[in-house]
Order: sequence, then structure tokens, then C-alpha cells
Amino acid sequence: MYGTLFSPASIGAVSIPNRVVMTAIGTNLARAGGGVSDDLIAFYEERARGGAGLIISGITRIDDGPGIGEASQMSAIQASDIHELQRLIDVIHKYETKFFVQLHHPGREAASFVTGTQPVAPSAIANPHGGEVPRELTTAECAELVAKFASGALIAQLAGADGVELHGAHGYLINEFLSPAMNHRTDIYGGDFENRMRFLVEIITAIRASCGPAFPVCVRINVEEALPGGIDHDEARRIAQAIEAAGADAINVSCYTAGCIEPGTYEQGWKEYMAQLVKEVVRIPVIAVNNVKEPAIAEQLLTDGACDFVGVARAQLADPQWSNKARLGHEEEICPCIGCLACFAEIAKPRRIKCAVNPRCGREREYAPLRADGGGRVVAIIGGGPAGMETALVLDERGFTPVIFEEQSQLGGALLIAERGQHKQRIGAYVRYLRRRIEDAGITVHLNTAPQIADIEALAPCGVFVACGAAPYRPPVPGIAGPQVYTAEDVLLERVHPHGKVAIIGTGMTGLEAAEMLIGHGCRLTLVEMLTRVGPGMLPMVVDDIMGRVSAGEPRVLTGHRLDEIRADSVRLTRLADDTAETIPTDCVVLAAGVRPRSEVTDRFASALPHVYVIGDAAHGGRILDATQDAYGKASVFDGDGP
Repeated sequence: MYGTLFSPASIGAVSIPNRVVMTAIGTNLARAGGGVSDDLIAFYEERARGGAGLIISGITRIDDGPGIGEASQMSAIQASDIHELQRLIDVIHKYETKFFVQLHHPGREAASFVTGTQPVAPSAIANPHGGEVPRELTTAECAELVAKFASGALIAQLAGADGVELHGAHGYLINEFLSPAMNHRTDIYGGDFENRMRFLVEIITAIRASCGPAFPVCVRINVEEALPGGIDHDEARRIAQAIEAAGADAINVSCYTAGCIEPGTYEQGWKEYMAQLVKEVVRIPVIAVNNVKEPAIAEQLLTDGACDFVGVARAQLADPQWSNKARLGHEEEICPCIGCLACFAEIAKPRRIKCAVNPRCGREREYAPLRADGGGRVVAIIGGGPAGMETALVLDERGFTPVIFEEQSQLGGALLIAERGQHKQRIGAYVRYLRRRIEDAGITVHLNTAPQIADIEALAPCGVFVACGAAPYRPPVPGIAGPQVYTAEDVLLERVHPHGKVAIIGTGMTGLEAAEMLIGHGCRLTLVEMLTRVGPGMLPMVVDDIMGRVSAGEPRVLTGHRLDEIRADSVRLTRLADDTAETIPTDCVVLAAGVRPRSEVTDRFASALPHVYVIGDAAHGGRILDATQDAYGKASVFDGDGP
């Protein structure tokens, strides 16, 4: 069905069975100090088993100290690393998947609280993302690092890797040498274009000398940089041509903007033009990382001639079998990545990688295989949101007989609200995926049903999972029950239609999505946030993304303000910095102050029935990730003998 995507191709002397590349992604699964863990092996093995043609490892350090990019990452520094890497590579090769080790130095992107020392860089220019001022490398140190990259490549080769990728993008060390915005040196490694290229060219040359001409070298580069005076399209094309002339075998195209880790609102394939710009000027293969979630988009990028290989990383977190399902024409069975960036949020903390829609991600060893000991015993599940559906599917896989009760007319729970936000089609796709799995499994579902205690007792279940979700929080302020006061949930579900001057209380994701919808309806908004910034707890790129659209409506934004009273025609606020009172004229008020578990429901069942488990938002309001992780974990260990 996807003939080009699943046709073989080569990078240098290495034949790749298909054109699906799992490009490098952080996992925090390696051993502290730079070793390969069993969890990391299990993570990559699952993606190799899933049919990926090529896997490129997460960042692998070639130096300690300032060369440490993450507390838990692979290492290619000394002879002992050969054995560590070999353990991983041998497992990957069982599935005919090829494996490249991505060699990396963080440069000024390093953090001293991780490395224990000051970052280093071509020039003493601070990281614009709140980083430290690095120490400028000496000329001799530059040459030493060239040798360390070559040594890292040799270690990878001896371990059995099929090639290496040099990380020359995203503001890391090699990128810093290439970029006129980050390299202000006046020695042989800075100044004109040739000198800025020198560091990378010397690395490629040194790898060729140590590893031979048949060992593939790929380079990841930026085509765009969100920096004044940074790499632009013309410069990127010159860099690509110089990389090819230096003897590299492939180029992986990326950028140094918010778009290098884009939210789910971005269109798939939106960076096609970047890959195309490079493809037009080189003959070596081009890999395009392009927010690809669906195989049809990957196929189109190839047939458009924009690239030779397609990077599919986050989609393979959501479904490790992405490649096999696409190859067999079963794309409707692919669990969709929803672009929530929970994966990135976890590794940024830094914690082990997790995925909102695949609770097994990063825990493959822990959850394989699930115990099959249900014996047909009945389990009641109250609530058909993500936690309830995930619980039912796990219990069904284990041989229990789950029965779902859902108050609404369809399964989905809080996801039915989330999918109503602008550009949230991927949430809807995930809901449909879960419903399809529930239907295919033949799980009994009672819709439009709020069960009574007697209904549950009639089933004689061995356990009860309460996943009834949470309700919007209404702060205890005067006027909260006024007829002009709505919830963001009501707005997104279009149960109500606020008009005129609207104050939105709370700027989490639900509040901002309601704001975006109301701006489209011509409302004049005031956004009120008690904390000091819009989007508390949200990733900056997600906030920037949605606020970029909300700002078109020119809302007034009041951070650090507490809601004290709602009146018929206004709200009274207090500015927390100085306790100043402020009154804002309003026609309507929209509450987006978070959610609270429906304790009246959970308490009723917990007090009347044995073996009750409260999960998901019903236990503690949170993210989709929290709900699915909680559900999968509790359902995987449930034994039917009580808590």
C-alpha cells in the first residue's frame, strides 16, 4: 500500500530494509554515568520488532564533564562502552533493523547542575533559553574534541553499529560552530564560512580515517534558526553541500526553533520545504523529521521527492508497531500520537520517558508479558473515559470480563472535551481508536447509565474500578452561581454561548482553548490567572503556540490576580503583588480553575462495595498521561482478591 515507504534504500554502504527511521529521541532510560540499561534495550527492541528500518539512538556522549548532555545517556568514550553498546545493537539486529549511534556534545546547552562544571562552546555566548554563559574552547581543545568524536565513532563501529549520526542541530556544540550567531571566534574555527565548517569537516575526516570509507556518517543540521544572524536557508544549503563534499553519507534535516519539538496543533509534514531545500542541492540521502504521525503523510513526502527517508519518532512511542501496521495496510489499528508532548515534559524534568496514549512506553520490561489469570471473572468499571477504557482493555487482555458503565451517550469522558479545542483532531482519533479496540474485544458497555449499588452487586464482580472523572471546580466566591457564569467545559461543548465582554478565570489548557474558541466568536476577553504566568505547568512551546492564536483577539491578560467576587456586570479581582483591588466589566464569566474528583460518586461506591479502586481523574485530576498510567498500572496488578 505504501510502496515507496516500505522499499529498501541505502545510506552509504548500508542497505536499509525500508525508509522508516526512528530518529533520535531522549528517553532517560540509560544507566546513570553512561551505560546501556535493560530498560533501554527493551525500549528499542520493541520499536525494532515493530518494523522500523533504521533506529538512530538518543544522544550518546563522546566526553564526560562538559560533554554530558543528560544524567542518563549512552556513552561512547572508552573501551568498556563497546560491550555496553554491543548488548543493545545485537538485540536490534535480530529484527533486521539497522542502528546508528548519534554522537553528541551539548556545548552551551549543557547545565552545570548535571555536568558539575561550566559549559563550553565555540564562543562565550549565553544560551538564549535561560542557560549559563559557557567558557570559550581553546584552539587545542577544539582539536581534542574532534579526536573524541572520531574515537566515539570507532567505539560505535566496534560495538556493531551500522553507522553514526553527528548531532549538528538544536543548538548543540557542532551546531554552535556552524552558526554565525553562535560562533564569534577569530581563530581557524571561526570567522568565514570555511572556518565555521572546519570543526565538522575535521570530525568527518577523522571518522573516515579511523572507521574506513564504508562506515556511514550522517549529520543532523538546522535549516532554520530562530536566532538573529543565525543559519538561514542559503547558509543551510551551503552547509549541506560542504557536508557532502567532506564525505558524509546522509543529512538529517531539522531546525532550531519551537518547531523542532512541535505541539500537536502543527500540521503533519509542515517542514517539507526544509527537507526539499537540502534535497535540491545534494546527492546523498536526506532524512526528513516532519511531525509525521500517519503513513500516508510519510509516503507523500517520499513521492514528492522531498526526502529519501522519513523520520517517525513520537508516533513510534505511541505505537511501536507503527511500521508493521502501515506495511500491512492496517493503519486504522495504529494508536495515534496526540502531540501532547507529555513525552518531552517527562524527559525534561528529567524523568524516564512516558507516553500519554501508550502506558507501556519506557516500561516495556515491566509490563511484558501481562499475567493471563483473569479466569473470566467479572470486573465492573464505572466510567468510560481514558482511564476506564484503558482499564477494561488491560483486564480483557488478562482474561477478566470487564463491564463498563458510562453516564454519557458515548465513550470518551474528558477526551470529549479535549477534542473540542481548536486543532485537536488527534484527540478525536485517539478516542475512536480506543472505542474500536473496546468493540473489537467484545467488551460489554452500558451507555447512558449511571449505575446504582444494586446494579453493580448484581454482577457479583471480583472488583470495581471507579473512573467517573472529575468536575469543574467552582471557587467559593460570592456570585459564583450567577446565570452569566459558565464553565470552560460548557463553552467547549457548546452548551452555552458567551457574548460580549468575557472574563476567563484560569489559563490552563482548558481555559486557553475556551479563549481561542470565544475569540473566534467575536468576544472581548480578559484572561485572569492567579499565578505569575499564563499556562502554569504547561510546556513553554505549547503556551507560545496557543497564545500566538489567542493574541490575535487582543485579550487583556492579568496574571497574579485573584478572583474575589462575581457581580452581574463585572468581576472584582485582587492584584496579589500589592493587594490592589480591581474591577473588570463583564457580560459573562467562564471558569477554568481546574477540576476536582467527583468524591460524592467515589465515596458512595467505596463505602458500599468491597474491592473498590479509584483511578484516573476520579482519584486526582490531571493529564491524559496520569489517567492512562494509573489505569494500566492498577489493572496490570489487579488480582481480584481485594486492594
